[in-house]
Amino acid sequence: MGFPNAAGATDFLRAFRAVVYPSDWKSLNEKAFPPVLLRTGGEGERAAQRSARVLDALENSLRLPDCRAVPYARPQRPPSATPGSALLTLRVGAELPRDPLKRTGRLKLRDFNLVAELVEGARRLAEQDRAALSDQELQDRLVGRALRDDLYALRAQDPDGVPNTLAQPPPEGMNVVLALILRVLARPLFYRLPRRLWAWRWKRRLLTSCRYGWYRKWLNLAHTHGSFFDRVSEVLTAQSTALRGNEQDRQNALLEMEKLLLRALMADLHRARSGRWGPWKRRRRTRRVILLDLPAASTPGGQDAVRFLQAYRSVCRAPGASSLCLIGAGLPDGYPEVAGQRWHLEQTEGLAAVAQYLRASAPWEERDGDPRLLQPALDDDAFRGVGLAVAPLHPAVPPIGPRTESALAVALALLLAAVPIPFLPLSPQDSSPDTHCLDGSVADDAIEPEPLRNVALERGGLRKENDKAAYDAVVRQIEGLKNKQSNNERARAAEKDGFTVRKVVYLGSSVSADPGRGEFNGAVAELRGVWLAQTRLNGEAAQDPQKEKVQLVVDVRDTGKDFENAAKEAAEVVAEARKNAKHHDHRTIVGVVGFAESRDRTQSAARILNEGKVPVLSTTATADAMQEAGPYYRPLAPSNERESRIAAQFARSGSVVEETDDAKKTTGYCETAKQAVVVKDPRDLYSDEIGSKFVKHFTGETHTIEYPGGAANGMDTAKRICAFRKEERRTVVYWASRVESFNTFLDNFNNTGCAYQTLTVIGGNELTNAAMAGEYNFAHDWLRLYHTAHILPVGHEEMNGEARRFAANYSYYAGDKDPWLSDGHGPLGFDALRVLGRAADDANASVRNEVTASAVKSKLDNELRLEGASGAIHYREGNVGSKPPVDKGFVIERYTKNGPSLVLHCGSFSLNRPSVKTWGPNDLSCPKDQ
Repeated sequence: MGFPNAAGATDFLRAFRAVVYPSDWKSLNEKAFPPVLLRTGGEGERAAQRSARVLDALENSLRLPDCRAVPYARPQRPPSATPGSALLTLRVGAELPRDPLKRTGRLKLRDFNLVAELVEGARRLAEQDRAALSDQELQDRLVGRALRDDLYALRAQDPDGVPNTLAQPPPEGMNVVLALILRVLARPLFYRLPRRLWAWRWKRRLLTSCRYGWYRKWLNLAHTHGSFFDRVSEVLTAQSTALRGNEQDRQNALLEMEKLLLRALMADLHRARSGRWGPWKRRRRTRRVILLDLPAASTPGGQDAVRFLQAYRSVCRAPGASSLCLIGAGLPDGYPEVAGQRWHLEQTEGLAAVAQYLRASAPWEERDGDPRLLQPALDDDAFRGVGLAVAPLHPAVPPIGPRTESALAVALALLLAAVPIPFLPLSPQDSSPDTHCLDGSVADDAIEPEPLRNVALERGGLRKENDKAAYDAVVRQIEGLKNKQSNNERARAAEKDGFTVRKVVYLGSSVSADPGRGEFNGAVAELRGVWLAQTRLNGEAAQDPQKEKVQLVVDVRDTGKDFENAAKEAAEVVAEARKNAKHHDHRTIVGVVGFAESRDRTQSAARILNEGKVPVLSTTATADAMQEAGPYYRPLAPSNERESRIAAQFARSGSVVEETDDAKKTTGYCETAKQAVVVKDPRDLYSDEIGSKFVKHFTGETHTIEYPGGAANGMDTAKRICAFRKEERRTVVYWASRVESFNTFLDNFNNTGCAYQTLTVIGGNELTNAAMAGEYNFAHDWLRLYHTAHILPVGHEEMNGEARRFAANYSYYAGDKDPWLSDGHGPLGFDALRVLGRAADDANASVRNEVTASAVKSKLDNELRLEGASGAIHYREGNVGSKPPVDKGFVIERYTKNGPSLVLHCGSFSLNRPSVKTWGPNDLSCPKDQ
C-alpha cells in the first residue's frame, strides 16, 4: 500500500524529499524543521495499520535494495522492555549508523555510545532488587571511578584492542628480574595510567573543549574540576535512585535519561555534519530521519513516544538538530499536553500547509519562545485505495570511499612535498589573485507590460512630460478630484454595498513644479506603487463573496520639500484618527505609509504617530534611529547597520578600485580598497549614521570628511579626496551625504590634480535616486559608481512572481523606459500598502467591521510572510514593530549606459527559494541582521 492519497499529499512528499535531500547542502547545518505529527485516526488495530502504512511508505523512500539511501531510524519498543519504560533514543542511536549508502562512510556515534553504556548500566543496577543491591551499594557502584573502570573493562575485553594488550600479565618463562619489575610497574603503568588517560580524553571532549564540550554547556556547569565520570555520576546516581521510587519519580527519571541520551546523539550528529572540506563531510548530503510511531498517549507505547518527544523538545535548539527530520504518524492528540511541555501547536489544515512550512526559505522560527509542532490530519477517505507510490531517493554515490580518498590525498601531499624547489613556479604573476573588476551583469530577460484588470486608464497614462505632472496624474487616479473612476471613489461606493472600507494616509515629499529641476526623492515612483497596490487590493476585496477583505481609501498628503512639514501632518493625522475612530467607516484611519527618507523631521513625525497609536509602514527610510520611534513604527527596507556592513565588506574584499596605465587610461583590472574616505553630513540623521557605521565596519584605514555641514566646502572636499588618492591609489570613496552635494563634488573633482583619474565611489540609495533619474548621463567616464538598491534589476532571473507582475503593471502605465522601473521606491510603496492591507483583512476576519488602528497593529505584531514586489517579506512573531523584515533583500549595482548592472545581492528575494548567503567570485558570506 502506498502513501495515503490525501489532499496535498503529493506536495508533502515532494517537500519531504527536498528536506531530506536538499539541493543546497549548507541548509543541512543551518535550517531546522519542526516535527510533523500526522494524525491518521482510527481505533485499535485499525489505527496501528494506518500509522504503519504511512511510516512504511516514507521508509520505502529512504531505502535502496542493498543499503539505506538516507540514515534513518524507526524506533520500536524492544519486546523484553517493560511497557511504558523503553528509551527510544537507544533504538534511534542503534539504527542510524546501519547499512550506510555505499562509499559514504559509517556514522560514528562515540559520545552517544559512551552515554548509552552508562545509562544502560545504571538502569540495570537500579532495577535489581533491593535485597540483592541496597541503595547505598547502588550509589557506591555509580561513583565516578567505578563507572570509569567498568566501562574501561568493557573495552579491555576486545581481544584486538590496546586496553586488552596492556592488561595481559607477563608471559611465562620471562627473566625473573624483568618479570618482577614488570609486576611492580604493571599496576601504575598498565592499569592506572591508561584509565586516567582515557578519562582525561573524555573530560577534554565533553567538558573542557570550547568547540564541543556539550555536557558542560548542557548542564551549565560553572566549574569542570574532576573527571567527566565524576560529573555524570551525580546525574546517574540521582536518576537511578528515582527509578526505585514511585511511578511518577520513575517516569521523571526515565525522561532525564532520555534527554541525556538525545543530547549526546545531537553532539555526534553535529560532529558528523556536512561540509565542503574533508572526505567524510563532503559525502554527507542528506538529513537523518526519525520515523516515530504514535500510539495513543494513554497507552504504554504512547508513554514512550511522549517521553521521546518531550526529550526532543529540550534539545531542539542544540547543534546537530538541523540535520534531523522527525516525522510521526498515529494518534498524536494530547501529546504535547501529556509531555508537560509548551509547543506552538500548528493545527494545519492539511498536508499542503505542511509542505509550505517545509519549503519555507527562513529557518524554523519559534513563536512566543516555543518551538513549532505541525499536526496535520488525514481523513478516512485518504486511506481508501492503494495510495501514492513513493519512489526511493537516489543520493549521488561517490566513486571511491572516504578512506581511499584520504589515502590518495596523503600520497599526493607526500608526492608534492617531494617535488624539488626549482620546479615550483616563482613568478608572482602565477600566484596573483583574480583582478577582474566587479562590473556585474545587466539583466536581459524582458518583461512584457501588462495592464491591471478593470482599470480604465490607457497604456502610458501615468507617463507625463515632467515629474510634477506625473505626480498629479497618479494622485488623480488615487484620490479622484473630479475623476469619478478613482480608487477612492469606487471604495466609498462599495461601502454602501456592505463592504468594509478604511482610510490609509500617505505621507510623502513634495515634487517641484519646475520642469528643469531634477527630482531625486523617488516620490513619483513610490506613489505609483501605492496606487498599484490600492488598485489590486480593492479589486480583490470587491470580488470577495464573504466581504471579509477591506477596501482602502488612500489620503495623499504633501509634507513639503524634504519632509519639512512631516511633524505637523503627523499631528493632524493623529487628531483625525482620534476624531473618526468611532465611525467605523471610510473615515477611520488604520495606518500610515510613506517616510521615504530618514531625517530628523521624519523621525519626529514617526514618534508623534507612535504616541498617537497609529501604525506606520515606512518605505525607504533605513536609519536605525528611525526604529527608536516606537513599536507602532515598522520599516520595510534593510537597516543602515546591515547596509553599512555589506558596503564595508564589498569595498574591502571586492575588486572595485580600477588600475590605470601611464597614460591614465583604464586597464580593466581592479583591486580591493585599502583605504576609504567617508563623506557625511553631521547635521543629517541618515548621512551621519550610515557614514559612522561604515567607518566602524571597514577594516582598512578610514578618513572622514564632513560635507556639507562641516568646515569643508565642495572644492575643499574634492582636493582632500584627491590628496588621499595620491597617497594611496587603492582608495574608495563612501558617499553618505545627500545627492545634491555629490553632484557639486563631481564638478569640482575635475578641477583638482586628479582630473580624469579613475575614482571608485560607493553610495547609498540617495545616489541610486540620482542615477535612476539619469543625472550623470555617463559624462564622467573616470567615475566607477556603485550604489545600493532595494530590488533586483527588472528582468533578473531571480525576481519572484510578484516582482515580475509589479514590473509588468508599472511599465504598462508608466512606460517600459521609465527610469524608476528598476528602483525600489515603487515596489516598497506597493509592499507597504499590501502589508497594511493584509493586517486590515486579518482584523476584519477576526471581528467583522471592527477594523481599527489598534486591531491592525495587533495583527502586524503576528508573524507575517508575504511575497513582495521588493522580495520576501517576513516579520517574526512577537516583533512588536521597529525592526525590518528578516534577511530583507539587498542589492549593490554599478550603473552603466546599458542600465543597472547587478554586482552583489544578498538576502531573501522569494519565499520559495533559499536566501542568498554569499556574494562575489570567492563566495564571501553575506552579513545578516543582528
